[in-house]
Amino acid sequence: MSGETRRDRRRRDFAAYRHPIVAVTMASTFFLKLVSYLCIPFMTIFLSRNADLPAHVIGLLVGLNQLGSLTAGFFSGVLADRIGRRRILLVGLFGTALVFGLLFAVATYLRQSAAFPVLFGVLNVSYGVMSAFFWPVTQVVMADSLSKEQRPVLFRHRYVLTNTAVAVGPPTGAFLGLASDRLAFVIAGGCYLLFALAYAWLGRGTQYGAPVPPPAASAPPAGAKAGDRRSFTGALRVLAADRAFRSLTVSMILFTLAYCQIESNLSRIVSTQFADGVRFFAVLLTVNAVAVIALQPLASRAAERLGPRRTLLAGNALFAVVCLLFPLTGSGRAALVVLIVLISLAEVLVVPTVSVVVDELAPPDLRGTYFGAATLRNLGLGLGPAAGGLVLTLLPRELLFVFMGLCAAAAWAVIHFTLRENAGAHPGPAPEPV
Repeated sequence: MSGETRRDRRRRDFAAYRHPIVAVTMASTFFLKLVSYLCIPFMTIFLSRNADLPAHVIGLLVGLNQLGSLTAGFFSGVLADRIGRRRILLVGLFGTALVFGLLFAVATYLRQSAAFPVLFGVLNVSYGVMSAFFWPVTQVVMADSLSKEQRPVLFRHRYVLTNTAVAVGPPTGAFLGLASDRLAFVIAGGCYLLFALAYAWLGRGTQYGAPVPPPAASAPPAGAKAGDRRSFTGALRVLAADRAFRSLTVSMILFTLAYCQIESNLSRIVSTQFADGVRFFAVLLTVNAVAVIALQPLASRAAERLGPRRTLLAGNALFAVVCLLFPLTGSGRAALVVLIVLISLAEVLVVPTVSVVVDELAPPDLRGTYFGAATLRNLGLGLGPAAGGLVLTLLPRELLFVFMGLCAAAAWAVIHFTLRENAGAHPGPAPEPV
C-alpha cells in the first residue's frame, strides 16, 4: 500500500461503513449516547426536585452508575469471549432499555415513597452494569468486523460521534424541555430497544459475534494455560502477565484523573473568579466539545505519522506542559479558552489511540476481556473529582493545574518506560463478511 494516496485511504476507510455491523454500531454510538445525555447530566437536578435528600446523598446516588460500570466491565468482557459478543451486547441493550423503563415507572408511581431513593440508586447501578455490557463490546464487534488497517480510523470516527452526541444531547434536552423530565427516560429506553432489535435482526443466520477460537499456532501468554484462558481466573492471569496492558491501564487512570478536573473542579474556580462564572463555564464545555470535533483531522494525520506509542506520548506531554505552565498566564478568559483547546487536542491524541493499542495487544479470542478490563481507566473519573477537590481545599487554586500537569507527566512516564511500539500486536485472521 506504499503507493496509496490520501484520497484512496479515505475511500477505503469510508467503505467500511458498507459493512452492516459497522454501520449499525456507528449509528448506535451516536444516537444512544445522545439519548443517554438527555437523562444522565440532569440526574442531580431530577433528584433535587423529586426527593428531599441532602446534596451529598444526591451526589452519591448519581455517581453509582460509575461504580456499576467499573465492577461489571471485566466480567462482561470475559463473558463476551466465552459465550459470544452478540449475546452480551444484546443483554446490555435490552437491559438498558428495561432500566430506563423502570426509572420512568419509579419516577411516576413511587416518587413520594420512602423507597424512591433506594430504588433509584439500584437502577442507577444497573444502568452502569448494563452500559459495561454494551459499550466495550461494541468496540470488540467493530474490531472483529474490520481489517487491521481500517480499525484506527474507525475508532477515531467513533470517538468523534461520541463527543458530538455528548455536545448535542444536553442542550437538546434543555431546549425541548426534557431536562430532568420523566419523558427522557421513555425516549432513551425506546431508542435502546430499537437498536437491540436491529442487532438481533442482523444476527439472523450469521456467525457475527460468536466466540473466536484461539489461533492454533499461538502459544498462550505466560501464566495462563491454553484451556483456561476464558475462565475468569484464567483471564486475570492473562491480563496480569501482560505488562504492556497493565502499563497502559495505569497511564489512562492517571490521564483521566487529570482530565476529569475540566468537567468537575474547574467549575468551582471559574464560578468564583468571574461574575458570570456559571455561564462562562458552560461556554468552556462547549469549546471543549467543538474543539474535539474540529481537531480530529489534525490528530488523525499526526497519529498516522507518529504511530500509537508516540501519539500517546505526544498527547500526555502536551497536556502536562500546558497545565504546568498555565499558572503563569494569569487565568484570564482568553487563557482558559486556549487551555481548553490545547487540552482538547491532547484528548483526541490520547483517548482514541488507547482503543487502537488495546486492539493491538489483545489476542483475537480475548478482545472482549481486554476491552472490558480497559474500563478500569474509569477509576480516574471516579477518584478525580474528590482528589482535585482536596487540592482546592488545602492549597491555592492555581495548584489544581499543577496537579493535573503532574498526573499527565506521570502518565507520559509510564508509557515512555514500559510500552514499546506495537507491543503485543496480534492482528489475527482477516475478518470475514457477515
